[in-house]
Amino acid sequence: MALYQDVLAEGRFFISDVDEYTATPEWMAEVIRGAARRSHSCFLVARRGGGIVGALTVAGGSLRRTRHVGRLEVYVCQAARGGGIGRELMEIVIGWARELPQMRKLSLAVFEDNTRAVTLYEDLGFATEGRRVGEYRERDGKLRTDLLMWLDVC
Repeated sequence: MALYQDVLAEGRFFISDVDEYTATPEWMAEVIRGAARRSHSCFLVARRGGGIVGALTVAGGSLRRTRHVGRLEVYVCQAARGGGIGRELMEIVIGWARELPQMRKLSLAVFEDNTRAVTLYEDLGFATEGRRVGEYRERDGKLRTDLLMWLDVC
């Protein structure tokens, strides 16, 4: 939870502001348990020096028509960025997804101006399938565009 709060506090990478993050330890524990119960969902954590420096979640679709899609989110603390944590988490989850017979697609949303993340995803084989122009408004009124990206894991 501290990792999420720290990344959200930067105000640059996710649509939630830190004061909108209302998770409790009980809620987070249920998210982790839920991912463990579902064969097409997972929750990964990266540790360095005894602390959590990154996390990745994949939520497999809950309906028959969406069970083949895993929606993912990646969080890496500012101090660990550029050290390969995000790439390693992504490579692990791509390998995991390719082993699941029901998984066909990984998808994610990323701010178009988050060029470091977009470049990583493209390097890993993700392609842009759409853009949501001006989807999010910053506190200063600036509009930001969201990229929808996907990877065929078959």
